[in-house]
Amino acid sequence: MIELDELLNGNPTWEQVVEFWKDDGEFCGEQYLVPAIKKWLRTEEQKQQMAEMDMSIEEMLNGRYDGKFCDRVQKIYDKWNAKLGFQAFGG
Repeated sequence: MIELDELLNGNPTWEQVVEFWKDDGEFCGEQYLVPAIKKWLRTEEQKQQMAEMDMSIEEMLNGRYDGKFCDRVQKIYDKWNAKLGFQAFGG
């Protein structure tokens, strides 16, 4: 298995990225999870959607957003989960 530093700063294969995410617990908090999401999951389109909602990844992860955005946030989570091949985000 790859290490956190390799995930964030190296050139791991997609399979290694997914394995790291599946094993969970290795992120040691948002300060590592957020950069990993930016690098591996969030698309430019999603970045734009989040800007339109005036929402950060941290706000999404902690549920700190207006309820009117629940469906939009869940759609982003659904795409991240689909990309990973398992449910890591949302409910």
